[in-house]
Amino acid sequence: MTSLDNTFENFKRVPGTEQALVAFKAVLDGPEYMLLCYGGVGNGKTHLCEAAAIELYKRGKFCRVMKMPDMLSTLRKAINNPEMDYDGILGNYCYAERLIMDDIGAGGSDREFGDRVLETIVGARYGRQLLTIMTSNREFITLPERVKSRFEDAVTSYLVLNESEDYRPKKKARRVKGG
Repeated sequence: MTSLDNTFENFKRVPGTEQALVAFKAVLDGPEYMLLCYGGVGNGKTHLCEAAAIELYKRGKFCRVMKMPDMLSTLRKAINNPEMDYDGILGNYCYAERLIMDDIGAGGSDREFGDRVLETIVGARYGRQLLTIMTSNREFITLPERVKSRFEDAVTSYLVLNESEDYRPKKKARRVKGG
């Protein structure tokens, strides 16, 4: 997932991203250990996740990094597959010392299943005070109540809206000529 160029130093600072950048850097130093950054698409949330993973690596700290749709796909496959350990897979996300999960609430028609998994992960991590960074394109009010409650805890968490617009439309797509 990580592009090695996506560091904090290379992050494109545009109006609306200031609070997100500050929160991503701050959660790595504690004492707050949870961060949820939400907002529209294409405004740098994934870049900040990658920058956090790179910074942790520079500090010699392992971090589990995953996009939630990919994790949910793996869990769905494990449900009725005796060769896969559903509880073990889920436990990897619940109990890893550090977790960065991008795109929570995205990538699937089964929101109920995704929300149950999200509640399980966030609840387990919150109770154990494990470093947790998550991003979402969903409106905060649409997340499960238990998830919202934990990220609204100002003693343990950062909750930040990335208000920047989508960067992508401003970039010119490479066009292929011919054929």
